[in-house]
Amino acid sequence: MNGNVTKVLLVDDQAIVIEGMRRMLADRPELCFEAEQDPAAAVEAARRFEPDVILQDLVMPEVDGFDLLRAYRRTSGLADVPVIVLSSREEGATKAEAFERGADDYLVKMPESVELLARIRIHVERRRAMLEQRRARRRLEEANRDIARLNEQIETEKESIELGAQRDRERLAAITTLGADLNRYQDFELLLDRILLEARTCCDAEAGAIYTITGDRLECNHIQNEKVENRGDHFFTHRMSRSLSLESVAGTVALTGRAIRVEDAYSIPPELDCSYDTGRDLASGYRTKALLSLPLRTRDGKIRGVLQLANPGGEDAGLPFTDEDQQIIEHFAGLATVAIERTAMTRALVMRMIAMAEVRDPTETGTHVQRVAGYSTVLYDAWAVRHGVSDVEREKNRDRLRTAAMLHDVGKVGIPDAILKKPGRLDDAEFAHMQRHAVIGARLFRGMRTDFDDVAREVALHHHERWDGTGYPGPIEPDAAIEPSETPTRAGLAGAEIPLFARIVGLADVYDALSTARAYKASWPEDRVLEVIREESGKHFDPELVEILMECVEDFREVRARYAD
Repeated sequence: MNGNVTKVLLVDDQAIVIEGMRRMLADRPELCFEAEQDPAAAVEAARRFEPDVILQDLVMPEVDGFDLLRAYRRTSGLADVPVIVLSSREEGATKAEAFERGADDYLVKMPESVELLARIRIHVERRRAMLEQRRARRRLEEANRDIARLNEQIETEKESIELGAQRDRERLAAITTLGADLNRYQDFELLLDRILLEARTCCDAEAGAIYTITGDRLECNHIQNEKVENRGDHFFTHRMSRSLSLESVAGTVALTGRAIRVEDAYSIPPELDCSYDTGRDLASGYRTKALLSLPLRTRDGKIRGVLQLANPGGEDAGLPFTDEDQQIIEHFAGLATVAIERTAMTRALVMRMIAMAEVRDPTETGTHVQRVAGYSTVLYDAWAVRHGVSDVEREKNRDRLRTAAMLHDVGKVGIPDAILKKPGRLDDAEFAHMQRHAVIGARLFRGMRTDFDDVAREVALHHHERWDGTGYPGPIEPDAAIEPSETPTRAGLAGAEIPLFARIVGLADVYDALSTARAYKASWPEDRVLEVIREESGKHFDPELVEILMECVEDFREVRARYAD
């Protein structure tokens, strides 16, 4: 692949077909077209040209088109290149054999240019997404190896580090333990919140923020302030984004990689040539005094973000950050950055899976799944408090649930476009086919034995169940050898038979579908959404979860604002 140019190779022995295809694609500057008339030279031509997609006839002299399909799949560099068969043969058996031998698609020639271009685009996009997933997986594996090497280094450094005070020794031990704990997180957002909380705890900082670098922007989605939060404000949940520049303290740290430590954020020494943004203080009535801002640096020197802490001992104490504080937090920042890198890789893989679903179903957007994940977390937190779930268990479940909720509809990648993108109402047969996405999604996590995969299977399989038992797919074991083509025919699960996380995600998904605009409908007013959900309590939804939602409407509004389309 060469940037945005798609390389198309046509293999056909008929010169008239080659010329016809050349003219069909001639006015498409995004396509680079090449043809091979000799089928015996097709494999070598493909290796030389490195196409993004191959168009091929079946009936050619001397070389069997089916054998040629198999040859592509056995050739390094061509095994995953999508092949679209262009043939005059329309028999079902011929098509079936073509797919069995390695074809990705089948069109009767000559197809309409609109259809051909659409097929080329879809297959190329899928391949690019697949290749990016592979690259992300390799990067994730490298990050995990870095984690192992860093943990070994930590164990070595522990023996040589002597801190003068017992408090500092205890802090270092706690941080070392934290390193392994942080690396268990799946969800990027929850990890950043945990890192900020633990960094504040290490040096008794009352407030703090984490900035991440996105392109030329400095994003701040995670702000904590014990004093402000204790007043009942929700200021800490607001998002903030600014240009990456040397004007601000955080920007200077991000661009230079140097830590900044000052006793008064409002009186920064002139030689630093930067200033502290007092906007948050003015909005909340808070006063930031002592400030410690450190880079989140990877092992290869890349700055991923900035960790900023304020006011050790509280706003009124007036205490500065010490050298020991800075050393401890710098050590912690190294551990935290490794965890951030690993979790960012996981998040990238998740978002690639979501992007693949989005190619098929435009309603499955990144913001939609982020909102569903956020709503699900709110519902679970409130439920867990009601049921006396421990803080440790609740944190673990929140992490697994957020990521699983984002992948609840990933099985839609296995549903044909004719059904998935149908503008009108589905008939009974089409709806039965659509139901298969729940089984297909669950099968993606089959065979895995991690806690996350268990939750992801539950959510994908059962998020369309209804409290009254009229949902789908019913009591299907996700680990059973069930073909995704099998149409669920059994009654759905009912009541508490439905796994808790699936009940939560199902409610969150419907809430978001009703409260946001889609291509086929406008967004509903909040009071109408809540009225419908109340009416469906005990029918579609778990009554207790509906009750919890009504108590958490303000939290839902914050999630909706945070991940607005």
